[in-house]
Amino acid sequence: MANYKITNITNTAGKRDMKFNTTLDIDYVDGMTKKTLKVKPGETVFLQIHSLPLSVHRLRVQKLITVGEISANELRDTINASKPKVAEPVAKTAEETEKENVAAKKKTKKIHEE
Repeated sequence: MANYKITNITNTAGKRDMKFNTTLDIDYVDGMTKKTLKVKPGETVFLQIHSLPLSVHRLRVQKLITVGEISANELRDTINASKPKVAEPVAKTAEETEKENVAAKKKTKKIHEE
């Protein structure tokens, strides 16, 4: 299987071009099912398939997309880099939670007194 990087470049076409900022459809066969992949202007998608489908060749000849073959390592690095990094929650100690509870109780007492 080969990995392909496909980028929709219709956003770089002239404003009077008929295909300016259009969403493109890429049809391919996965196993026994036909699937359609919608690619927005300026968006890059990765496709893992044995050979490029005819719809990709047509769009490449019309200069609406760019296609490049990438290695598995590059694909893995790109996917890992695009994942948002989530900060791990820091566990609070019992003393910190008790201080917060005391502070919250004082605030409610002040509000009720007024």
